[in-house]
Amino acid sequence: MVSLHKIVLGLVLSGMSLELGLGRLPALAKPGLAMEPEIEAEIVQTKQNAAQTYTQAMLAGYNATERRDYHTALINFRRALAVRPGDRYATAAIRNMETYIAQQRAEAAKQAEIARLQTTLAEAVGANDWACAAASVDRLVTLVPPNSTDRARLIAYRRELGGFIQSRDNLEQWSTICPGGQI
Repeated sequence: MVSLHKIVLGLVLSGMSLELGLGRLPALAKPGLAMEPEIEAEIVQTKQNAAQTYTQAMLAGYNATERRDYHTALINFRRALAVRPGDRYATAAIRNMETYIAQQRAEAAKQAEIARLQTTLAEAVGANDWACAAASVDRLVTLVPPNSTDRARLIAYRRELGGFIQSRDNLEQWSTICPGGQI
């Protein structure tokens, strides 16, 4: 096995510098300068290891993407990009994962908002706070997909709440759950 000292010495003697990290190795041979076979073999092995690391990271990223594990995929695509800086495939995959993760976060925030509004709606109905219930349903309608049966039910329920509001039923209870109509 060739020692690191020998490799560095061979590179320095041939007028080349050693790049540290996982970046690409520069062309090491200069015209007219012969490199020791051991050093050349070590360099070839390093390049092969980098290529293998890149391939494994990309494949792991693609597999994680199929499982919708976008965070793991992102980590692996970033590893591949570290091996091959500027690689268009790794860069595109990273951009896609960041988009998917942003979409997941937005959907999670939407679901949390729906859960919060459902709780507020239940409290408002329990307290006969029809204005708050109506405001909660109005907001829920905007969060539910347009063609879903849930949206149709919410719209029908909103009409019922409108009837309570028009009848001015339990006026003393209004705005106890959503003060000022804020939901």
